[in-house]
Amino acid sequence: MPNHQKNTKRKYTPKDGDTSGKEHQELIILRENAKSVARQGLPDITEASLHFASGVDDDQLGNGLTATTTASATSFSGTILLFYQYKEPPWTPVEHKQVLKDFIVIAQRFSITGRGRVAQEGLNCTLTGSSDMVRQFCTHLREDYNPQLFAQTDFKLTDGIPYSKLFKSLSIRKTDELVAFGMAGEDKSPRLDKFAGVHLTAAEYHEAMQRENTVIVDVRNAYETALGHFEPPAGCGAILLDPKLRRSNEFPNWLADPQTQAQLHGKNVLMYCTGGIRCERATALVNQMASASSPETFQPLGVYELQGGIERYLKTFPQGGLWKGKNYLFDRRMEQVPALKPLQQVEQECAPCCVVCHSVCTKYRGQFQCAGSAGTSLPPPPKKAKTTRPVTAVSCGVPVIVCSSCTKYATDHFDELRCPLCQEGYQAPPIRPNLTQLKQRAEQKTQQISKDQPQSGVSRREAESMMQNWALEDPKKIDSAKLLKGVSEGAAVCRKDCLFVSRLPLTTTKTKMEALFGSITVLHWLTDRRTYAFYGSCIIQLSSSHDAKQVLNQHQRHRLVMDKKKIKVQYFWQPALHQPTRQGDGDASKTYDCLGDSVQVWPPSHPRDGEYPPIGHPAL
Repeated sequence: MPNHQKNTKRKYTPKDGDTSGKEHQELIILRENAKSVARQGLPDITEASLHFASGVDDDQLGNGLTATTTASATSFSGTILLFYQYKEPPWTPVEHKQVLKDFIVIAQRFSITGRGRVAQEGLNCTLTGSSDMVRQFCTHLREDYNPQLFAQTDFKLTDGIPYSKLFKSLSIRKTDELVAFGMAGEDKSPRLDKFAGVHLTAAEYHEAMQRENTVIVDVRNAYETALGHFEPPAGCGAILLDPKLRRSNEFPNWLADPQTQAQLHGKNVLMYCTGGIRCERATALVNQMASASSPETFQPLGVYELQGGIERYLKTFPQGGLWKGKNYLFDRRMEQVPALKPLQQVEQECAPCCVVCHSVCTKYRGQFQCAGSAGTSLPPPPKKAKTTRPVTAVSCGVPVIVCSSCTKYATDHFDELRCPLCQEGYQAPPIRPNLTQLKQRAEQKTQQISKDQPQSGVSRREAESMMQNWALEDPKKIDSAKLLKGVSEGAAVCRKDCLFVSRLPLTTTKTKMEALFGSITVLHWLTDRRTYAFYGSCIIQLSSSHDAKQVLNQHQRHRLVMDKKKIKVQYFWQPALHQPTRQGDGDASKTYDCLGDSVQVWPPSHPRDGEYPPIGHPAL
């Protein structure tokens, strides 16, 4: 076994009632593969990344790569890059057009191939190239083109891909929407900074799928689900819910259906998709719809999404974990399987059938589509089809599986092909929610809540949770009773859009802070009261409380680093207005919060926000 796996094993602990027979199976978890690279450095090209490259040829996946030699692995010199990045507020039409031109020029400069979509709301790309060039491309986006936007991008890199699986050309399209949910435009799409679900790493998601009162929702299309899906352990209390989507624009209809909302009400909702982009808007729509609904009719306990999608989960759990079957991909690999699971076992876990002869077949061959009735235009016949029947009917149009033996028949009788949904007569919920009115109601309710309970406030439960997290890092610096007393009496409030950053190196700069934390609206370097010299702490205000929460979640999972030094990040506690000012300080605007740390009344009238922190009083 390669060295990088030695300390990644742990025994599988079944939940009550789990009879899956895994009681003594050791589960390999490659936790390094679960990490997001948002605001972090890109991974180096390592032997481990080549050994566990996904999407390689079938003959090497058949034995789970256990016999793959280093020489054969390093012979792969291509890399596949998956990434998306939403932009809020969206680009203007003029900016949208310019970004499209810029992106094509940058990709060509680094010999990048592949496919991408650029909308006013952001980008979504599947690109390929040499391992070095792909990393230079990502670095250029982060450091030169738009550091504020792309510093937060989670670039998913897969090395060790044969050239036959790489794209041969570059195609970047201008679109109205990154995912065709039918929510294009600011008046329809739910805001991610307000409503997006909580991101869980692959390891966290794996544990969450084994908890009771949990509903797991596959946000992908039904033809993707047919190849593979998650399967929670029997008896754990979690269930898998398949929306049976023919295409993504059916998701709002499915979610607005009363039957769906009854299944999600009062549950922890876990959503997943191929790489994560569909879950961003899907989780936001769930939360927005819940905000606009009555708490008695539709109110999930929590809404979560799998960070990095199935693609990263299978890299983290090379034996498959709770995944069954194959992961359908939209690049030349076509599919992804667990690297350490025998292909025969993978084929048996999810056994979709040929729509002609109904024999087991797990590959989509050709471009065959369902001709069943589903309200969309009939797909054009294959080029080799002998029929001259006019295309005037309406059809489902989703991909269908046809085995190699039935290819000729399917080509000649394409109008007889039916997908599993059409075979069972399933139709999506017909009622389309008014997304514009839904967003307006949700925005009005959240604004009303903000008036009744200011955003800067914090509940006792939240304070206890924060207190516990801080105590784990440095228990000597927190006075539990004093903190909770200050919160309950209103002596201190938590600014959820502001962060207190400490233990910074003296080489810190404003540019480095923006690269690490993203959009900073206000920065204030903290200085010593006597010498006015920077001592390694500052307060920053981000664009929204959602951004601050995302940074804290990431920091709790993988401690943030500045110039190779681990830093400390926590919410900023602001003293309530009209609190007595401590006398004798050089700055009369200073006061003290319930933790005893000197802070500014926020926001300061004259923030110390220079590129470099102050080095001290000129007289000193």
